[in-house]
Amino acid sequence: MKKILPVAALCSIFFIGCGGAQEPSAEAPAEGGAASELVSGYDLANGKEIYEANCASCHAEGVLSSPKTGDVSAWSARIEQGMDTLIKKSIEGYIAEGSMPARGGNDALTDEEVANSVAYMVNESAK
Repeated sequence: MKKILPVAALCSIFFIGCGGAQEPSAEAPAEGGAASELVSGYDLANGKEIYEANCASCHAEGVLSSPKTGDVSAWSARIEQGMDTLIKKSIEGYIAEGSMPARGGNDALTDEEVANSVAYMVNESAK
């Protein structure tokens, strides 16, 4: 039982909905800068909805070393990789300095929804 409890706790993090997650700061998104160029063509309103329902449970607080939404220094090197790379990693999942489950642990999300949520986080984090 003692061995199962830590594993169960870790697994539950991946399947948490939005419970208790805080919204990112209410500052206005970057206007006319590099972020707006990167995220043009994405549905940021949909991205915010997906973020709040799925992504904020980790990215609002930096769970499992995930970059906190709005933390410019945590996102700058990731943003330099480009949107295609960020979206691909978010869809497929990966393990590096942190752990990103495929589709944030929600297999029901479409590629477009994942892309929109990534664009939302980039927009909020490249100010």
